[in-house]
Amino acid sequence: MSNFKYDLGVVGLGYVGLPLAVVSANSGLNVIGYDVSPERVKEINSGVSPIEDISDQELSKALNSFDATGEPALLSKCQHIVISVPTPLTDYQPDLSYVESAAKSVGENLVSNQVIILESTTYPGTTLEVLVPNLEKYSNLEAGSDFFVGYSPERIDPGNKEWKFKNTPKVISGINEDSLEKINAFYKKIIDQTVIVKGTREAEMVKLLENTYRHVNIALINELAMLCKMLEIDIWEVVNAAKTKPFGFQSFTPGPGVGGHCIPVDPEYLSFKTRQIGKPVRFVELAQEINNSMPAYVVSRVNELLNSKDKILRNSKILVLGVAYKKDISDMRESPALDILELLLEKNVEVSFYDPFVNELNISGQSIKKESSSNNFENYDMLLVLTPHSEFSEINFDSLQNIVFDTTGSNFIQSTERI
Repeated sequence: MSNFKYDLGVVGLGYVGLPLAVVSANSGLNVIGYDVSPERVKEINSGVSPIEDISDQELSKALNSFDATGEPALLSKCQHIVISVPTPLTDYQPDLSYVESAAKSVGENLVSNQVIILESTTYPGTTLEVLVPNLEKYSNLEAGSDFFVGYSPERIDPGNKEWKFKNTPKVISGINEDSLEKINAFYKKIIDQTVIVKGTREAEMVKLLENTYRHVNIALINELAMLCKMLEIDIWEVVNAAKTKPFGFQSFTPGPGVGGHCIPVDPEYLSFKTRQIGKPVRFVELAQEINNSMPAYVVSRVNELLNSKDKILRNSKILVLGVAYKKDISDMRESPALDILELLLEKNVEVSFYDPFVNELNISGQSIKKESSSNNFENYDMLLVLTPHSEFSEINFDSLQNIVFDTTGSNFIQSTERI
């Protein structure tokens, strides 16, 4: 019988931590969630979900055995603690300050026999080189014997209706066999399938591989899209034909850049680690260069298309359709739309946006006007589609007189310019 009041404590109640807390609570575990934001704690405890993947109904149900708190002392009462805090890039360098702060909060309240799991995306070695030393420093306990530690990469895909937290296989690891055994037993209570790897470095590398694979292949198709434009070849025709091959090919499509919390960030973590050992990942860094260049390429195409209609970029009126990084969500983290809008503003373009999921948008301290209705589209020189929200399928693009530039290859937009 456990002496702990809570089965699970989650540190960081964002896109990763909140789904974990809610699924665990709705699976019968007693859960506490710790977050440094008083506003978020209050919002969650009132039954209002701050993220789209968790509905208010799901959250309200979970609150029967889940509480959010801003008191780190309560972490001492948790049998398992999962750290799911942000790991952003600062000046293109991995920023582990949130992990270090979380390790301090956990370490200062750590007691014997607790199980600590890191889920934040990071470079290989973080668990052993950053997390464990900090936990031991602030607790005066020994990892692997007094308490147990492991790493499990998050696999949250915002907006995915098929693969949710519970049915997505969970990669797990531990710093020793005792840690691994306890971590596996914990996740089996809430996840349909666990996948064991032999060490924390391997588990940390799994996440980087998954998203670097996507990053590199998106860069490949983006570069081919630019080349096909120069060769007067329809890249979409090529992609659609190629993906009919039932083996040996996986389809990727070109776009205005890469966004989200994973693809633009994870390869930078890999690059950072390999440069420490004097071996840069040239393939990955080339992919970064190509994908990072796409916003500027989009703006150059915008200029070209306006010129073809005897218009100039400066002082033109452009409406951006979709500013989130992927369809049917409001998440704007690392969205290429932000870079594109900034470049357009620098060229004195009058920009507005139309996005059913995003209410407010600020670029470089400037508030961007949100268009309220498709009835006003005629006021713009160009409609620039950056996110293919499903709601846009209701727009009759064929009836519009504007230039329509679709960077997403949406199947509901016909007879228009594509990337």
